[in-house]
Amino acid sequence: MADESTRPRLKPARLFAIGAIGAVAASAGLVAPAAFAEAGYPSWDDVAKAKQSEATKQAEIVKITALLLGLQTAAADSSKASQIAAEAYRVSQDDLEAATAREASLTTQAEAAKIRAATSKMRAGLIAAHLAKAGAQDLSLNLFLNGRKADDLLAQLGTASKLGEASETIYRQALQDKNTAESLGDQAAAAAAERTRLSAAAMSRFDEANAAAQAAAAALEAEQRKSNDLFEQLALLKDTTAETERSYRAGQDAAVAAAALARAQAAAAVRAAAD
Repeated sequence: MADESTRPRLKPARLFAIGAIGAVAASAGLVAPAAFAEAGYPSWDDVAKAKQSEATKQAEIVKITALLLGLQTAAADSSKASQIAAEAYRVSQDDLEAATAREASLTTQAEAAKIRAATSKMRAGLIAAHLAKAGAQDLSLNLFLNGRKADDLLAQLGTASKLGEASETIYRQALQDKNTAESLGDQAAAAAAERTRLSAAAMSRFDEANAAAQAAAAALEAEQRKSNDLFEQLALLKDTTAETERSYRAGQDAAVAAAALARAQAAAAVRAAAD
C-alpha cells in the first residue's frame, strides 16, 4: 500500500468522481462543491450523471466548452465596450477643454474690443465738440441734445461735410470698433453656450464610462468565478486536470489570435501590392 505522504493530493472534483467527496471532505475539514448550480450552468450532479454514458458525457463536454467560450466572449466584449466608453469620455473632455479655452479667449477679446469701441466713440465725440467750437453749431447742438444716441450720430458724423479726412478716419474706426465689439460679444456668448453643452455631454460620457467599467469588472469576475468550476467539471468529464484544460484553452485562443494576425498581415500585403 502506498504511503500516505506519497499519495497524490486529489482536488474536490476528482474526489467527487470516485464517490468519496463527503467522507474525504469531512475528514480533511474541507467543504464539498455544491450539488446545485446557477441557472444555465451544470451542477456537479449533472456532470456525474453525464459520465454514465459516452453520449451524455460528450454532450456535457460540448455544453461546458460553449459556456466557457460564452464567458470569455462576454468578458472580452465588456472590456472592449469599456475601452470605447473611456475613449469617448476622453474625447469629450478634450472638446470641453478646447471650448473652455475658446470661451475664455473670446471673452477677453470682447472685453478689449468694448474698451476700444468706447475710446473710439469718445474720440469721435471730441471731434464733434471741436467742430462745434469751429462753427458747426447745429451739429454740436444735435450731439448735446441727443447725447444718449451718440452711436446713431456716428453715421451723421460720417456724412457731415465739415468733417475732414482725419475725422472721417476716426468715425470709421469708431464704427468698426463698435461692430467688432458686438461681434466678439456674440461669439463669446455662443462659446459659453457651447461650453455648457459640452460640459453636460462630458458628464454623460463619464457616467457611461463608469457604468461600462463596472460592467467589465463584473463580467471579468463572473468569468473567473464560473470558469473555475467549469474547468474542474470539464476535467472530471475528460479525466484530466483543470490546469490541463486551461492550458488547452489558452493554446486554442493563441492559435486563433495567430491565425487572425496572419490574415490581417496577408490582407495588408495584398493592399500594399495593389498600391
